[in-house]
Amino acid sequence: MTAQYDILLKNGHVLDPTQGINQKKDIAFLDGKIALLEDSIPTKHSRKTVDVSENIITPGLIDIHGHYFEHIVPFATRADSVCLPNGVTTTMDAGSSGWTHFDGFREFIIESQQTRIMALVNLSALGMMASKRNIGENFGPTIGISGGPSTMLNPERVGELQDLRFAQVEEAIKCIKDNPNTVLGVKIRIDQDISGEANVIPALERARIVADATDSFIMVHVARVPIPLSKVFEYLNPGDIVTHIFHSAENNILDEKGYVRSEVKEAKDKGIIFDIGADRKNFGINLSKSAIEQDILPSTLSSDITKTRPGAEIIYTLPEVMSLYMNLGMTLEEVIECSTKTSAKAIRQEGLLGTLKPGSIGDASIIKIESGEFTYSDGENYEISASRKISPKLTIKDGKIWNSE
Repeated sequence: MTAQYDILLKNGHVLDPTQGINQKKDIAFLDGKIALLEDSIPTKHSRKTVDVSENIITPGLIDIHGHYFEHIVPFATRADSVCLPNGVTTTMDAGSSGWTHFDGFREFIIESQQTRIMALVNLSALGMMASKRNIGENFGPTIGISGGPSTMLNPERVGELQDLRFAQVEEAIKCIKDNPNTVLGVKIRIDQDISGEANVIPALERARIVADATDSFIMVHVARVPIPLSKVFEYLNPGDIVTHIFHSAENNILDEKGYVRSEVKEAKDKGIIFDIGADRKNFGINLSKSAIEQDILPSTLSSDITKTRPGAEIIYTLPEVMSLYMNLGMTLEEVIECSTKTSAKAIRQEGLLGTLKPGSIGDASIIKIESGEFTYSDGENYEISASRKISPKLTIKDGKIWNSE
């Protein structure tokens, strides 16, 4: 008998929020797609069978916030080193590149990786700027008042939106239109050090023009934003993404009494996507726990992954972010949904990615919940102890088993 399928995953527990499935099932793949999902599929029908007993099968994980413009952005990392080994089959680069060098980013980075990479173009033609302070290093000795060396960090920091002449609307629009299957929208960082307060509203206005002209969306970095979030929300539409939503710096989601602000609840109800972006300096463990206890959950979990460097020695992968939030009060089902179903919807790939429905793209992640003693920390070095973690075991992308060789 001729085999009907390329790969069969046998005896796994399927957890697929798009179909409401949370039970033991077999999954078969053919020609790069999900072919069949049944309680039992005979092994004789497949050319290769993998027994995944005692493991969980989820749709391929989607990390909507990473930085992969390696060798150009100093803190960027290599997608294939941090995504596929961790069950992440699809990722989105969050504005590492501006329009000026996007062709190079696409040809030499995006198209060279096995990981499926989509991208947001930075509103600034410069892309993400990285002074030495950005990448965790001291500038070296600075001159103190007395003329001698100072041990203080140089307060100056170069940010891509400090000069709005680089925020070139027409060129950003053209970049999105020229790359319809790759560039999904526009990214801005309105951090005090990156844009300065005076440029926040003009940057939001220009990003809105770009998104509206291309029927795309905005992702806005709000960690250390110098204006109230209510003002930021005025420029956002349903489907736009606020990343670092659980940061604990000034102008965060909690009021002075520790309650989630009413405008934050209204924005979430409106359909604005709340993304974690769990770079350690851009999220707070206590704030996250408080939000979850008040039923304000993230829409999407993402890593904001970069490479380790001085000042950023701990970098969390997406499964680690999922593990952290599972230990902060979210259920396993919720963290899976926030890394598959809602992530696919956020990047407008609903029905194609983030699902195990027959006919969809053949991506799957095989994970296991492990018990032990684990710790997680945030940018304030606040630590929590955890008893469970999500451990990636096997990755299937486009109907093929991924391996590093």
